[in-house]
Amino acid sequence: MQKVSLMKARRTTRDDTRNNWECVGCDLPLPLNEQGLCADCAGKLERDLIRARDWEYSYAAFLIPERQEALRAQIIREFGAANELLVTPKPKPKNKRSHSTNTKRKRAIAAAAIREYTSEDVLQAAHDFIQKQGDEWVNFSRVAQYLQERFYHLKPKRLGQPEKRHNSLLKMIANYPERFQIRKEADQTGIYWIRLTS
Repeated sequence: MQKVSLMKARRTTRDDTRNNWECVGCDLPLPLNEQGLCADCAGKLERDLIRARDWEYSYAAFLIPERQEALRAQIIREFGAANELLVTPKPKPKNKRSHSTNTKRKRAIAAAAIREYTSEDVLQAAHDFIQKQGDEWVNFSRVAQYLQERFYHLKPKRLGQPEKRHNSLLKMIANYPERFQIRKEADQTGIYWIRLTS
C-alpha cells in the first residue's frame, strides 16, 4: 500500500514538474515567467495587449498616452496589425433577415402602411377607428397605435394646421375639438380617452 502511494506521489511530482516547464502559449518546455509564458510568447502577449490598447494589463500602462499610441503604431508597423497570441473573437454575423414572428409582423405592417397621406387622411382614419369600436370612449393609446401602423413614419410635426407644429399625435388631434373630444384619466397620469364629438 505504501509503495503504491509513493509511486503516485512520484508520478504527480514528475507531471507537475513537466507542466511547470511547458509554455501556455507554444507548449514548448522553456523557462517561464509568472504567467506561464516563455520569453517569446510573453513578447507576443505584450504586443497583442498594446495593439488592443488594453493598457491596464500591459507594461505600457506606465507611459503617457502619447507615448502609448506611438508605441502601438511602431508595433503595428514592425509586427503587423493581427494578433500573435491572443485569439480575436469573431464578431457574430449579422442576420440580415430575422425570422422572428415579431419582425415578420413589423415588416408586414410597414409593407401595408400608407406612404403618402395628409392631415385629413389621418383624422379620417382616427374617426373611422373610433366609430368601429362600439364604445363611446376609446383609450387613446389604441388609436395612436392604429394610426402608427396604418401610416408609414407618422410624424405629428408634419400634420395639423400649417401654423401649428405638434410634438405628439395627442396634441395634433386635440386641435380639432369640433371632431374629437379628449379627456384625461383622473387618478392615473398619462392615460387619455377619446371620443367623437357629437
